[in-house]
Amino acid sequence: MVSYDDAISRRRRFKDRAATIAINIAGWGTVALISLILVYLVSVALPLGLDAEVSPSFTWTVSGDEHPLIAADGETVVSLSAVEGARPELARVIDAFGVVPGASQIHVYRLQAESSAVRPERLTTVAPLVSLTLPAFRPESLAIDFAEDELEMVVEDLSGKLQLIALNLSASEPVISNRDSLQLRPDMRGGTLLPRMAGNEVLVVQGDRYLRWGGVQAAIFQAERIVGGQLQGVLSRVSAAALGPGGDSLQIADDDGQLHRFDLTRDQLPRLGGSRDLAMSVRVLISERARRVTGAISSDGELLLLQPASGDVLYRGYPDGLDADAQPHFSDEGHVLIQQGLRETRRWAIDNPYPETGIAALWRPQRLPGYDKAVHVWHPDGESIGVLSKYSLSPLLYGTFKAALYGMLLAVPLALGAAVYIGYFLPSRQRNQLKPALETLEAFPTVVLGFVAGIWLAPLLADYLLLILFLPVIGVGLPLLLSLGHAMLQHIDPRFSRRPPRMLLLTSSYAAALLCLAVFAPPPETLDQLTQSVLWDWFGLRYDQRNAVLVGLVMGIAIMPAMFSIMEDAIHAVPRSLSDGSLALGATRWQSLARVVFPAASPAMLSALLIGLARGLGETMIVLLATGNMPIMEPDPFSSLRSLSATIAIELPEAGSESVQFRLLFLTALVLFGLTFLMNTLAELFRQRLRYAYAHANR
Repeated sequence: MVSYDDAISRRRRFKDRAATIAINIAGWGTVALISLILVYLVSVALPLGLDAEVSPSFTWTVSGDEHPLIAADGETVVSLSAVEGARPELARVIDAFGVVPGASQIHVYRLQAESSAVRPERLTTVAPLVSLTLPAFRPESLAIDFAEDELEMVVEDLSGKLQLIALNLSASEPVISNRDSLQLRPDMRGGTLLPRMAGNEVLVVQGDRYLRWGGVQAAIFQAERIVGGQLQGVLSRVSAAALGPGGDSLQIADDDGQLHRFDLTRDQLPRLGGSRDLAMSVRVLISERARRVTGAISSDGELLLLQPASGDVLYRGYPDGLDADAQPHFSDEGHVLIQQGLRETRRWAIDNPYPETGIAALWRPQRLPGYDKAVHVWHPDGESIGVLSKYSLSPLLYGTFKAALYGMLLAVPLALGAAVYIGYFLPSRQRNQLKPALETLEAFPTVVLGFVAGIWLAPLLADYLLLILFLPVIGVGLPLLLSLGHAMLQHIDPRFSRRPPRMLLLTSSYAAALLCLAVFAPPPETLDQLTQSVLWDWFGLRYDQRNAVLVGLVMGIAIMPAMFSIMEDAIHAVPRSLSDGSLALGATRWQSLARVVFPAASPAMLSALLIGLARGLGETMIVLLATGNMPIMEPDPFSSLRSLSATIAIELPEAGSESVQFRLLFLTALVLFGLTFLMNTLAELFRQRLRYAYAHANR
């Protein structure tokens, strides 16, 4: 028979086991959930670091009068109708148009056909849209560019004259929208022709010299603007020249295998960084139009794909059948490399979906066209405004730490002061009332704090910033001024040697100073203009209304309660016997606090600092609402910033599920996860290590 005590004991053991199992399941479930989140972030971000792969797709060989030509999309293969004197091996393809030179004519084809497949069973024969007669031109000099339904062709004739023809292809029949010519100097003949519709100009490169024709904002060539000069640091042994990605730079490879880049957004073509050693004898240079990818083909058929701004090598190898003598080009989306020949067309598939996300591109400064120096730029939506996207994560990481550190500047003194006062000086009864009141601030929604900061505090700070900056001068200057005046009066008359009522004198002086500021201060509109003028003229600082100072003020309030709670618990947990012993030996309360309580509580206080920093790094809504969200790297406190978390909140809804931006945002989340995890881990390690050291030191 089971006794009553045994039954109670069994029930207790059952409850204890059940609670243990439930706690273990909850704990390991939390660990598993965090691990799954980490695995998912890594799985989405991991493809960003993969190298490119190039594999042969097909080779189309024909006989007789057929001449295959593949469109720039890499999918449409057509056959050109037989035209006398045409040279398909010198064809140029851009978008859905192919341009084939002949002996004295240029033939323009539309490559969109009904049979649009990589391997059609029967080629669709396409007749020329238009054939233009240009006597005595060099077929190998043909260069083309295309933008907004306008096709631009440039050739050089045997007399050294440039011939430019612009065709408007928006209508059913092509219309010549512009036609012009330019006689080249003898030293510029036979050079590489590079039409650049983005800049309304034609670039001619011959050896280490260049010539720019056009480039004015008005219609092309109306003013016949001609700028020439010598390329810096490039010898005459030029093996290949091409426009860089996006057409905003000039790329030149010399016989030594060095790649040189020049800024086409400026007249004198300044260099974009130093030269890069390609370790190959370059025969051909080609670039993608929409991404920062440059391809270099050597004389022995080696292919090199690289990101020219960062220098990240994406691929190096020998694709089967690649011919350095045939004309290659990338597809519009960069997933296909195409090479046209007289009797065959070759196609290679390129698996390179994320070429601009290498280590150097994401974290190191790059020399980009339009910038005076190497910069970090986050601008993922470049295609919408006609420039290439830029994916540097450094401005986001910089803004994250900047916002967190400015928040710590306010949170640390507030949390430490409140913890010392409540945990050490205040009686227990008042402590039990005041501590919960401060801890409830941690539950206050940060979105409300950010909203108040952006709507109310930002304009208030802009209007009265000069007065706020002047207050420390009053606070420090008045006591010094009063002390100096009292010392001077003592030398004048011994009757002033007696100490005046300091507190009354100081309080009345502060009241008089504040009254003068209130009466004589200019209106807020004038103060705002005066503040910006003073900051710019005296310190060279530009004032943005939503800046790091504003973020620091609000974020400091947000992260202060968590730091205060840990610090106060640590100070209050120090045994009273230690403090009372120091007081009994003659120490003051401040000495006891500094030399007994602080060392004992230092592990937890250091942990509180790291936890507060981790909280600041992960804050989203305050940074999102209280800053201008500009991804810039400026150290001054009155400039805008953008953090990692704010970037995720802003851009994730607009990012495509397979886009580079989408995966980069997951990489951003992974970096943020790693930072907060590292800070919390370090906080726990420091706390345990210092606690262990302090425990052994007191034995």
